[in-house]
Amino acid sequence: MYNYSALIRAEGQTDIGITGEGVLDGAGDNEHWWYLIGSGQYGWHTGLPNQRTDWAELERMNNEQVPVEQRVFGDGHYLRPSFIQPFRCTNVLIDGVTVINAPMWTIHPLECHNVTVQGVTVHNLGPNGDGCDPESCTDVLVRDCTFETHDDCIAIKSGRDADGRRLGLPSRGIIVEDCTFVSGGAAVAVGSEMSGGVEDVWVRRLRMPADPSADEAWLQWVLCVKSTSTRGGYVRNVSVHDVDSRAWMYRPLEITFSYQGGGDQSLFPDVRDVRFDRVRVARAERAYRIVGAETRRIRSVAITNSRFGVVAAQAVVQYADDVTIRNVRIGDT
Repeated sequence: MYNYSALIRAEGQTDIGITGEGVLDGAGDNEHWWYLIGSGQYGWHTGLPNQRTDWAELERMNNEQVPVEQRVFGDGHYLRPSFIQPFRCTNVLIDGVTVINAPMWTIHPLECHNVTVQGVTVHNLGPNGDGCDPESCTDVLVRDCTFETHDDCIAIKSGRDADGRRLGLPSRGIIVEDCTFVSGGAAVAVGSEMSGGVEDVWVRRLRMPADPSADEAWLQWVLCVKSTSTRGGYVRNVSVHDVDSRAWMYRPLEITFSYQGGGDQSLFPDVRDVRFDRVRVARAERAYRIVGAETRRIRSVAITNSRFGVVAAQAVVQYADDVTIRNVRIGDT
């Protein structure tokens, strides 16, 4: 669509970077940008505009494949942009900076090749305030970064529903390593917009420390693969290992086909070859939840050599084949 530009944007460039030790502030707060979500949690109240009508219209345009040049929003509409968005760029470096208060997603490489995000600190507690979302990108390294968000810290994407299937541009060759996660949804999510496919993802040496400055440090997931019946696409070869979480966690591993959406019930993704090894979680609602669909089963998931401490509920596996649980301890016993 056509909308307000990302605050920092490049299109079709090669060998570009944002580096240094400064702070980039997107000025998002409950009086600017965030209230447009339409929630009182972020400052919205009756009489203020919100994004709901525009979002519904954009979803209609996607489903009906309205030509992009006719999807004009921007002034007079209320859809929030990302903060940093290299688009169709090659050799992108984002290094050392602190990025705070994005209108929506913080760092959003889109259709890029060879992207490095390293030594970056992201603080964004706004709605949809993801930290780093590589979408339809190839060869991405996210290393030695710190995330404090209210939504997913890192979310790997490849287009939503009909648009994503039409373009067919997967994200592949993604490495996340040596990062610290203070708060957020998933440390690493795949989806929910992944209709072009995601493959070859390596996640290793992650830390989720208990936060002494907060009453309760929290994350929802170490890894969440989330989709729905309208997405299609695939997720293949995702490996997570060497994770230490002292923070409370909802479900360290979740694979779900019931995240959002409706409409066509036949377009569940193909999810297979997910490995979860040497993961240590102090406290969680449940250790893992792996639930596919009767018409599209999840295949080949391995959880090995892992420890889940204080756990409130039993793990769940449903509509999944070839699930291996080996050398896993759940509970303090």
